[in-house]
Amino acid sequence: MAMHAHAQTGRLFRFLLKKEWLKLTIWLIGSLFFVFIGVFAFTEVYGDAAERQAMAIAMSNPAMEALFGRAIGLDNYTVGAMYSHTMTVMALSLFALLSILLVVRNTRAEEEDGILEMLRALPTGRLSHTISALLYLVLTNVLITVLSTALIFSIGDPSMTFEGALLTGMIYGTAGLFFGAVALLMAQLSSNGRGAMMLSFGILGVSYMLRIIGDSGTEVLSWISPLGLLYGTEPFVNNYWWPVLVALGITALIVILALYLQHRRDIGAGLLPEKAGKRHASALLKTTIGFALRLLKTPLIVWLIALLMLGVSYGSVINDVEGMLANNEIIEQIIMSNPDLNIVDQFISMIIGVLSIAATIPALQALLRLKGEEKKNRTEKIITGNRSRIKILGVFLGISLVTSIVMQLAQLVAFGGAMLAMDADLSFGSLFESGIAYLPAMWVMIGGAVVLIGWLPKFTGLIWAYLGFAFTVLYFADLFDMPEWLTGISPYYHIPEIPTDEWSWTVTLLSTGLAIVLAIVGLIGYQRRDING
Repeated sequence: MAMHAHAQTGRLFRFLLKKEWLKLTIWLIGSLFFVFIGVFAFTEVYGDAAERQAMAIAMSNPAMEALFGRAIGLDNYTVGAMYSHTMTVMALSLFALLSILLVVRNTRAEEEDGILEMLRALPTGRLSHTISALLYLVLTNVLITVLSTALIFSIGDPSMTFEGALLTGMIYGTAGLFFGAVALLMAQLSSNGRGAMMLSFGILGVSYMLRIIGDSGTEVLSWISPLGLLYGTEPFVNNYWWPVLVALGITALIVILALYLQHRRDIGAGLLPEKAGKRHASALLKTTIGFALRLLKTPLIVWLIALLMLGVSYGSVINDVEGMLANNEIIEQIIMSNPDLNIVDQFISMIIGVLSIAATIPALQALLRLKGEEKKNRTEKIITGNRSRIKILGVFLGISLVTSIVMQLAQLVAFGGAMLAMDADLSFGSLFESGIAYLPAMWVMIGGAVVLIGWLPKFTGLIWAYLGFAFTVLYFADLFDMPEWLTGISPYYHIPEIPTDEWSWTVTLLSTGLAIVLAIVGLIGYQRRDING
């Protein structure tokens, strides 16, 4: 029976690799770039011991510890200690997110789309599909572990020893395995991919909050949190290995439980009771916009909460910015375009740009959901009747634009509210003016996505590469002395950085006009091309 349960697992695993190799490559490149930027920044920026000790003092406060984790290695705040202190929690969260998406996409989402039923019709075992996804999860996180270790050790500071680099890579991979296992378990409890993803994200969010509370005083909660547990390894400072072993042991138990539940439950079913649906569809649901909002409701709510938390996180540390950044030439090169202006104001300007790029993500996801429905052969059903293609794409475009505005305003309120709570000197008027100035750039990104949907539907993923490029330009254009023609490709680069710059109606009108032209071009293409073409 056990042999039958995993029959043809190897063949399904090879098929999965052929299907996923491009996504895996992109994720690995993006993850390694994140690691590289952290290592490079700390190695280049904080080469002086006095600067590091000043930074250690600035980081030793509740706001910073809530954001990054409890301070470690303060007696000898080496580059390695600083990297572990400030980058570990963010990196763990990133790799956890990657693994959750990977597992849900290749298990419950495929089951929901009917792919698992087709595979089960072939001579494959009951658990073969799930085990192949687990092998893919393990392969991904082993690659992350090995490549991160090699990257950190090869370009890092002398304080970044091989043991510390290996431990850092191990906790990155372990976080991915743990939350991938959690996602697999949630896939058994929920009856659909969206529910499994939301439950997994919820557990990740709870883990993050427990770590914040624990690092703020109740230390036992930090050890209960998987993020806090792995942060407790303290690479390059104490190099504790036992938290990795504990996390891997718990991961194995979760996987065993998930496989047992997978073996016991019916295909297409979830173990949690489902809420009874309404007998008749509401009047709103029968409309195009109501249907689209129903599809997008849950992810947009999750993004709203995440961006509110991001705004609060940045706003709560503003008072400590000047002490952290003062007298560091490279930091000033990254942030300061005008040495005569206040470094805090210029830091706020850059953070507003970062928040704007973050708010662009859910706006693009709302628009690209239409492409996802087309890929699953559902768009044809939406278009039947008296609904035109222009109307369908126009509705998703409108929701995307409204999403950009709502998300931007929400995180600005959170950012400003947190600054006021920390008694920071703040002008709400200039803060909102700064955030609103970025809306036309966000609309240009949305317009570009419409063009891809309309004319190049197979290449809609390019919009994410474009957004990543815009983020790189925002952070590193001055540090790397990027040429003007290259930085000018980013729509965010042209936006005035208020309050250090003045509002520009020329930039606003030109960016908005470009967004409108792109949207019209995309709508024309969508009207003309074949669905699923």
